Amino acid sequence: MARFIIAGVIAIIIAGPAAAADRTRSSVPLAIDARGGVAVPVVVNGAGPFIFILDTGASRSVVSDDLAREIGAPVVAKSEVVTSAGSEMRLVVRLSSVALASSQVNALLAPVLPAANLARLGRGVRGLLGQDFLSAFNYTLDYRRRRLTWDEPPTCDAPGAVRMAAIEGRFVLVAEADRGTRVRLVPDSGAEVAVLFRGREPRARLSEFRVAGVTLYDVPVALVDREDPNVDGLLPLHGFAAVSFAAGGSCVVVRK
Repeated sequence: MARFIIAGVIAIIIAGPAAAADRTRSSVPLAIDARGGVAVPVVVNGAGPFIFILDTGASRSVVSDDLAREIGAPVVAKSEVVTSAGSEMRLVVRLSSVALASSQVNALLAPVLPAANLARLGRGVRGLLGQDFLSAFNYTLDYRRRRLTWDEPPTCDAPGAVRMAAIEGRFVLVAEADRGTRVRLVPDSGAEVAVLFRGREPRARLSEFRVAGVTLYDVPVALVDREDPNVDGLLPLHGFAAVSFAAGGSCVVVRK
């Protein structure tokens, strides 16, 4: 369960300058592990590529302390990093550029985590790629073909589309659990299983889970002791065939 505790429930309290993005279209092969985690090759400050976990549930990208030292990233601040295990202050470094294939975002401010923490997510993992990078693009995570593609903007009124709201750097959609219970979830490629915060839904397994007309059956659920007035839990994405995100987080399109 380490993945969603470290990656999927991460929120970072920090303000930084807006980043410029190169929206050149291309595709990237995805390495998907047995738990649904997505690893991608990322170039940081012109060096690499390094293995990062692509995490749609993280508001900010993160780098390991050894990678920050390796590329000489300057420390510019300290920030509070909040996970389900609590909060702690971490150094923040400036990354002049972060690139995935032909798509690049400049001037990211990334908190630094111990390399041992990130190693729990997979062998050789040096960072997380969060929404400060991803939300600059229209893209599709194609789990069936194991590819990420940069796309034209999806139609937010199309079948399988659901609108999202931006909350503290993450994007939230409304889904239906058993008995039509409405839950507000962060679509999270870093979550191994569905996560519901305690007090929202007492079950450890849901017979049905519906998102924009797409139904998943017999869904395992992890209950986490966390109170969040804005979000009821996390929606893992690897149960879908493909998931498309609109730039800026206006909507997501799921396909089964």
